[in-house]
Amino acid sequence: MDSSGTNNWAQLVFAIPDVLLGVALLASFITRCVLDEGRSRAILPRFSMLVSLTCLVMMLVYGTLGKTFSNSLFVYNPHLFYIKAISIAGSFIIFSVISVTNFYKTISAYTYVYIFGIINAINLCLVTNHLLSLLMGLELYTFSMCFSLMIQHNETGAKARKCAARFLLTSYAMSAILLYGMSIFYFGSGSLSFPKINFDKSFATTVGTTLVTSALLFKLGLAPFHAWMVDVYEKASTGLVMFFDAIWKFFMVFIFIRFFKFVLQGGCQLHQFLMPLSILSMLIGTVMPIFQKNIKKFVAYASVGHMGFVTTVFAIADDITATSDALLYIISYSLASICFFITVLYIKKRRILTTFEDLAGLINDAPMLGGSIIVSMFAMIGLPPFISFIAKFKILKLQLLSRNYVLLAVSIIYSILSILYASKCIMNVFSASKNTDQIKSTRSSPLLTLSLCILLISPIFYMALNDWFINILKNI
Repeated sequence: MDSSGTNNWAQLVFAIPDVLLGVALLASFITRCVLDEGRSRAILPRFSMLVSLTCLVMMLVYGTLGKTFSNSLFVYNPHLFYIKAISIAGSFIIFSVISVTNFYKTISAYTYVYIFGIINAINLCLVTNHLLSLLMGLELYTFSMCFSLMIQHNETGAKARKCAARFLLTSYAMSAILLYGMSIFYFGSGSLSFPKINFDKSFATTVGTTLVTSALLFKLGLAPFHAWMVDVYEKASTGLVMFFDAIWKFFMVFIFIRFFKFVLQGGCQLHQFLMPLSILSMLIGTVMPIFQKNIKKFVAYASVGHMGFVTTVFAIADDITATSDALLYIISYSLASICFFITVLYIKKRRILTTFEDLAGLINDAPMLGGSIIVSMFAMIGLPPFISFIAKFKILKLQLLSRNYVLLAVSIIYSILSILYASKCIMNVFSASKNTDQIKSTRSSPLLTLSLCILLISPIFYMALNDWFINILKNI
């Protein structure tokens, strides 16, 4: 096979998983519409696991053929291949857990449509080389999120559907802002392809970049675009909140980095725009969790603070490789969030769990679950020895070297005060139990044990992960 044939084959192999996932999205939706709920629950778990496994095997077997190539809409290279592989491997793990356990009996068959929609949105945004395809990916995410909220049939189902309507309207407004920013780029550059847009320091380009950045920050839930996220966290199911908080946030940060790299290369300055937003987010993420009793709203406001701290890197970075610490910080946060919500799901099977008062006596009733809550909280706020502590220290060092003392002072205050709201949760775990529905068994699920082990041993691989991310960021 000649070089051109090899290159065409590499392009085909890189695109086939996206096509298969798109077909699976449509097939899962048709299956649920044609068959009843019971038969759909029996068929879709194994079908979804088979599709994700096929995509993953194809990428691992033929991924070495990949070369860097691009067109007006998409870009493909071996470094993006690894990030896509993580998303597909994650979907395979999710489908495997659902299939092996009895969890598939308790969830709606439409859940597979939501997961396929999110994975398709992630992969589309990852490989986009064009603002139009980026918009398509973000809209696919919006519809998947709204769809998942509308199909809920629990006690908050009616409230969740109202929340979906509000989220959809808000997303439409941000999409209009994104389209307006795209029109400014097209007027100035005659193209919406990232390499062809002139990200210079002109006023028009700065306005267009600010509008597009605002739409991306809306998806991240950064203040003042965070109101929808608090609403969604409160109304959505625990599993959906975990998926959004732990998985989507990591990939959304990486998607933002891809756009931010072109902004840096063009010389456009976003520091004056990102700095006040990051400070506002950290202040909200510090104060609001202290007054929250609802666990989901607590995590939502804490997430705003974490995203604000991560955004400080973009507010001062002059080199794209500096954002590797932001990725490492968000990885540790994602792992901690997974541990926290798996623990919450396990507790909710045995007792009502809505507020922190419901955690009272957990350390005595179930030491493994109480310890998991404590460990995940320590990792979330960035205490040693977790990766988040190392990444937080390097981000603070970057702020010091940039001589941005205002941002440094706010970040230090945020880091100290975040211990206060974490202690609120931990104190309830150690307090005397007032709950009559005590957890008799202290055994935890294998999934919780695995996630805790990964969280605890991840600091050992900090240097390897840091070098890997730097290599990816240089070549995306």
